[in-house]
Amino acid sequence: MRIRWSAILLAVICTILSLAPRGGAQTPQPRRGGTFVVSLDADPPSINPLVNEVLQAMYPANQVYEPLVRYDEKFNPVPALAQSWQISPDNKQVRFNLVRNAKWHDGRPFSSADVKFTFEVFGPRYSAAYKPVFENLEGIDTPDANTVVFRFSKPNGILLSFLGDPTFLVMPKHLYEQGDGRTHPVNLRPVGTGPFKFSEWRRGEFISFARNEEYHQSGLPYLDQVIFRVIPNAASQVAALERGELGMVMTRIAPVDARRFSGSQTIRVVSPSVLARILAVWPNMRSRPLNSIRVRQALSLAMDRPRMVEQIALGQAATSKAPIGSTSPYFDNSLPELRRDLAAANKILDEAGFPRGADGTRFALRLHHVSTVPDFVRTGQIVKENLEDIGVRVNIVSGEVTTTLDAIFRNWNFDLAIYTAPMGPEPGTRWSTWLSRDGLTRAYFSNSTGYENLRVDRMVRDAVTKTDKAERTKIYHNIQKIIMADLPLIPLWEPRFLSGFRTEFEGVFTQPDDRFIYFLRTWQRGR
Repeated sequence: MRIRWSAILLAVICTILSLAPRGGAQTPQPRRGGTFVVSLDADPPSINPLVNEVLQAMYPANQVYEPLVRYDEKFNPVPALAQSWQISPDNKQVRFNLVRNAKWHDGRPFSSADVKFTFEVFGPRYSAAYKPVFENLEGIDTPDANTVVFRFSKPNGILLSFLGDPTFLVMPKHLYEQGDGRTHPVNLRPVGTGPFKFSEWRRGEFISFARNEEYHQSGLPYLDQVIFRVIPNAASQVAALERGELGMVMTRIAPVDARRFSGSQTIRVVSPSVLARILAVWPNMRSRPLNSIRVRQALSLAMDRPRMVEQIALGQAATSKAPIGSTSPYFDNSLPELRRDLAAANKILDEAGFPRGADGTRFALRLHHVSTVPDFVRTGQIVKENLEDIGVRVNIVSGEVTTTLDAIFRNWNFDLAIYTAPMGPEPGTRWSTWLSRDGLTRAYFSNSTGYENLRVDRMVRDAVTKTDKAERTKIYHNIQKIIMADLPLIPLWEPRFLSGFRTEFEGVFTQPDDRFIYFLRTWQRGR
């Protein structure tokens, strides 16, 4: 038999090539060490998002504390302090099997008692997020130190969509069971179970965290340090990122800079989001003239939403027409577009008993917004100009985060507010916090407008018990129609929160939204 040596040789070569490492496709091996510096636009009031629900608190808290579950980039729940879980067939019980080797950063063991304390005592006492999610919670059982069972009186179809939120981070019982959680010293020197330990906080400068050498996931984290550096000005943040002084800018990349970085080899811009955010005008409906639906209709008709999208987002966003973003699977696309109509707006105000005075002004309103968020600042200016076109004088009150949030949410001392609301992934509980009687708590990101509609409250409670997504969708569509008829908020546009990081870092943004971001698997190349 004649041997075809050329064919054999070719086969051998192909085999060798198939077994050899491929430089272009080879996954790089993570390296230990390095410091990752991330921007903050302001100091948080504390590092406890259960008592201060602001992003400036969430970002650092996510590094030091942990929830029961986290989310992958597709918003699927993945293990954190719970290594596995089982849901009963009737959706009334959820059993969590906890990790067995986790410790608090002060050396005390983590156990089911901490989970029970967080979800039965601490969270409900201080956070507005708990009641809508745990409306029908009967109790929490802890049969042993490593097991927790949540029992509900009605089915709960949304629990796993919220347990990874920073407002549900697990708190240490042994530290928080005494004293006032709002003013507790641990809020400023947090003690968690997470991959990084609190190191130092110099207000106005930075908050630093060091690797937790006893973290319960072996070999993690990779980084030596995570530092949050306070830089109020967005342009200064971007400049520091370009110089390599920052590893990441959180949600403050301007659209013009995102366009400029599109071909960059050193900076990558991303904007994952499952929260279906909208940017809206929130009216204080407790007194004239904003307690009039006719006035709120006129204000909505005055808004030039396409101008906001074009001038602020450079066309890289969408106008809004609902109390939830169009990226939500529950968005009601049948709602009409909100178009500008100055003639109709002026007619409504005339008929409502608010004629123009000698100077052309009907009445004046104060508009509050955070000064360090460029989208808010630019939107506020356009809103001011839009309302002046119908004889409403607007006085802008622009301030830092805490002062502004206190005025809007704690003191209700405002007329209009510009803010963006995260309405996903399950809008019912968000609406319960922002737009229900249960949300009249004076907590941050609660019902500051004074809106009360018992029908909406009942529908939200009903939606939470539906395990079938189609049933929830039908209820959510009806809620959207009612809210848009009542206008307790005036939707404007859907912002994209653009973040950027240097490409020398890997595993930076693997979460479905910046709200959930943590740097457990982040590492630095070429050290």
